[in-house]
Amino acid sequence: MTHIPGDLISRYFDGDLTSDELRELQDWLRSSSDHIRQFTRACWLHDRLRGELQSISQGNPTPLSPAEALPPASMRYQMRSVAITACLIAVVAFLSLFWLEVGTTQVSAATELNRLISAQNDHLDKTYEVDVEEIAASRRPFGKQSEANRPPKPPLDGAVLHVRHGGQFVLIRDQPDGLSFITGCNGRTSWAIRPDGPVRFSRDLTRFNRDLPGHEHDIPLIQIEDGLKQIREAYEIQLLPIENADADNGGQSPTRLMVAVKKRGHRGPQRIEITYSVATGHIRQLRFVEMPYGPERLTLRMTLVEERTLRPDFFDYQSHCSADRIVEEE
Repeated sequence: MTHIPGDLISRYFDGDLTSDELRELQDWLRSSSDHIRQFTRACWLHDRLRGELQSISQGNPTPLSPAEALPPASMRYQMRSVAITACLIAVVAFLSLFWLEVGTTQVSAATELNRLISAQNDHLDKTYEVDVEEIAASRRPFGKQSEANRPPKPPLDGAVLHVRHGGQFVLIRDQPDGLSFITGCNGRTSWAIRPDGPVRFSRDLTRFNRDLPGHEHDIPLIQIEDGLKQIREAYEIQLLPIENADADNGGQSPTRLMVAVKKRGHRGPQRIEITYSVATGHIRQLRFVEMPYGPERLTLRMTLVEERTLRPDFFDYQSHCSADRIVEEE
C-alpha cells in the first residue's frame, strides 16, 4: 500500500495493534525504503520525547535563571546517555519489527506455495503463450556429443503450449518460413509433426518432450504441480505485496507475485517468478530467468491465455495433421 493511517505507528508504540493492523504496517514498511526511514525517525522521536517527559515529571518545572540555564557536566552526561539509549531503543524496535516481518513472510510463502500446489488440481486444460525475453549462451563446456552440434531447434518465442492433466501437451512453434513444428503427448504416446517428412510417434512418453523448457532440470512445464513441488525443495521463496487490492482496480482481481531464487547446489532456472490469483491460487504467469534450454539459457514468460476443456482427442497427433500423412513409429 502507498499510504498508512496517521495513528497506526502511534498505536504500534502503545501496543494496541491487531494482527491485521500489524500486517498492514509490515506491508507498508516493505513497500519502500523511505517508509523504513520514516518509521525509524518516528521510533527515535517517540523514545526521545518519552525520555524528556519522564525527566520533566521527575524534576522541578520552575523556569531557570540564565545562570542556571547550562546544566552541570553530570546532567549533560545524563542527557547524552538518554539520547543514546533512545536511539538504541529505536534501532531495536525497528529490527524487531523487521525480523518479525521476515519470519511472517517465510511462513506465509511456504503456506501460499502449498496452496498453489493444491489449486492446480482443477483438471481444466490450459493454454499458455510463450515469450522469450533474452537468450544467453550456456556457461557449461560442450562435449563430443554436445547439443551444440545438433540442428537448431525451432524458435520458442511466440510458441503456444496446451496442457492437460497427466502430462499431456501440445507445443506449437512457428518457423521463420511460417510453417508449424508441432510436438505433443496424449498420455499413451508422444509424437512430432514436422512441416515435411513423416509424422513420428513413440511409446516413450518423454521422446519428444526435450523441446519443452524445464524438462532437463526437473521443472516440468506440462505438470505445473510437480514443478511447484520442486520449487519447494530447491528454492528460497519470497512473497511480494498484493496488487490490485483496492476497490477501484478496473475490475481486475487481486494478484500476488511469488519469487523463488535457486539454492546453491541445485539445478534449474536461477529465478522463477509466479503471478497468481489471490482468491483462487490459479497461476496467471510464470517467468523463468536463465532457464537451461539446450546449449542456451533463456529468460522467458509463460502467460495463461485460456482455461477450458478441450475436445478429448485434441492431444492426439491425428488432430494436428492431415489423414494422408505418412506415420512412423520410433
